Amino acid sequence: MRYNGECTVWHKTNNGYTTYHYPCWWQDTKAVNINKTGLTNADTALIHLPFGACAAESDYIAHGTVDLAFENVSELLRAYSPLKITTVSPKPYGSPAMRHTEVTAK
Repeated sequence: MRYNGECTVWHKTNNGYTTYHYPCWWQDTKAVNINKTGLTNADTALIHLPFGACAAESDYIAHGTVDLAFENVSELLRAYSPLKITTVSPKPYGSPAMRHTEVTAK
């Protein structure tokens, strides 16, 4: 798997959030969903992380390496504008070099 940058994942645990730094393939996307009530925002980023990366739905992710100590999520959201992970999809097939975890976020 090729990577074009670094990213920071804040993974929620029972004791707060744990920070992880991973190489990643970050691709910004622009899309909207149209439903009966009008337009809704779609995911704004597609990120490929190394296979086995610690990421879950409702965790936060940001492009680049961010070293930020915080006590609650509101501090993180004020200090930096991370995206919220909406889907995590492991891709365990292919050669070991191609295995990765696909993440979408908005």
